[in-house]
Amino acid sequence: MTSSPRRHVDRAEVEASIRDLLGEGEQTARQYAGVTAGTAGAIGFLTLVFAFLVGRRKGRRRSAVVEIRSR
Repeated sequence: MTSSPRRHVDRAEVEASIRDLLGEGEQTARQYAGVTAGTAGAIGFLTLVFAFLVGRRKGRRRSAVVEIRSR
């Protein structure tokens, strides 16, 4: 194994490379932010509708039939 000569890495170089990496991630996140929010809203709405329908069905099965007769 050959070792390459070591060089001093400046703080500015590290900061620049981190900024480049985070910048790409931020651009991607901003690009899909609207789509993600819309999808999350739709999934939340569908979950509420599903819970409502399941609860409604369960209530129908458990409720007693009461007959009221007038004399």
